[in-house]
Amino acid sequence: MKIRKKIFFRNLIILVALIAMAGYGYFYYFLNSLSVAGGAEGYPVPGKRVNVLVIGVANGLADTMMLASFNPRSKDIQIYSIPRDTYYARKGVSGTAQRKINASYGKGKAEGVVKSVEGLTGVPVNYYVQIDYNAVENIVDAIGGIKIEVPANMNYDDPADDLKIHFEKGQVIKSGEDIVKILRWRKNNKGGGYAEGDLGRIGMQQEVVKLGIEKVIKGNLVLNFMKLQGPIQENVKTNMTPKQMMFYITKASTVKSENISLQTLPGGTKNINGLSFFVVNNAKMQDMLKDLLEDN
Repeated sequence: MKIRKKIFFRNLIILVALIAMAGYGYFYYFLNSLSVAGGAEGYPVPGKRVNVLVIGVANGLADTMMLASFNPRSKDIQIYSIPRDTYYARKGVSGTAQRKINASYGKGKAEGVVKSVEGLTGVPVNYYVQIDYNAVENIVDAIGGIKIEVPANMNYDDPADDLKIHFEKGQVIKSGEDIVKILRWRKNNKGGGYAEGDLGRIGMQQEVVKLGIEKVIKGNLVLNFMKLQGPIQENVKTNMTPKQMMFYITKASTVKSENISLQTLPGGTKNINGLSFFVVNNAKMQDMLKDLLEDN
């Protein structure tokens, strides 16, 4: 009887090990299926801070920019939103509208935005992740939704983009389709929007990102990313290799939600040649980013 028990438990351990290996193998296969561009060579250095620029694209434009910095030593993640209308004059580019930082996506795509963000902040960007709103909708649904309370009455229609946003203040939404709508909302048909303008919209983006991160890392990490294979395979581009992604995802899974901070670059709006810009307060920005600047 004892021999049978030993054989049973031995077989059980082997089966569990095989399942775990299969799970991680499938996860690695999934990472290899992502669209990986060139330029991210070498292996990560354990204990060194890594800076990743997340670029949200809508209709071929850089609609959202977030600089995420992960410190493996202190196990914290700092996320800095960069308003899309931020003033940044690029060399060799004329035209007032081209001085908005999101215009960097035009010809240079993700790499162009990376260069502009590095030039604006002085922080070296190690990698980028480009994602569009189709992926956001599907990712939210894949992880079971994210609950958000609507902060204001929202009534906006854009027939050209087939966009219809109609929510009441206090309404709780959860589906990926509704989450994308609240992320895109800026103002109503008859005027009126966030009191802080685009900064209010950025605040909503940050809340959704934080809730999404918490939901993914609190559950079974491998299982959650297996769920995300379909949603992001066609809509995410990055210059990180699968081994680099695996390394940092594993490290980041140990981060507690209270150690995830979200901020927006300091500054204010200013009218330049008839266009509204967000102009960064350089001194305050340098102070805000001092950890990132000192670690690099």
